[in-house]
Amino acid sequence: MRPFALVLFLLAAMPARANCVQLGGRSFCAPPGGMAVLHQGQAYCGAGACVADAFGNLFCSPFPGGDVIRANGAFYAGPGFCVLGPDGAAHCAAAPRGNCAIVSGEVKCDGGSMAAPAVRPPLCQ
Repeated sequence: MRPFALVLFLLAAMPARANCVQLGGRSFCAPPGGMAVLHQGQAYCGAGACVADAFGNLFCSPFPGGDVIRANGAFYAGPGFCVLGPDGAAHCAAAPRGNCAIVSGEVKCDGGSMAAPAVRPPLCQ
């Protein structure tokens, strides 16, 4: 079997990754593009990626499939991937699931750059 065909076969054989957590015998699942997190004995579901700060507070992207990043002591989010710019500011792709990169010292993001405040996620339902 060719290496590329083998990779495709192995990927097809892998189970689909659902973003769910187990707590107290129950399953809690995040919405599509979201993230389910067990945190301090509770199940939280964010619309996008989630991170915890040094004090144990969770922050998530309010955008389905979006990213979250810490910059200048605060958490920021966007619909796409986020990076820290050379100046330490947060930059997130404005295009859903878009990419951001630093090219020749400048931030280039799909759909332009934006950064919205990250949000506290709700408990999973």
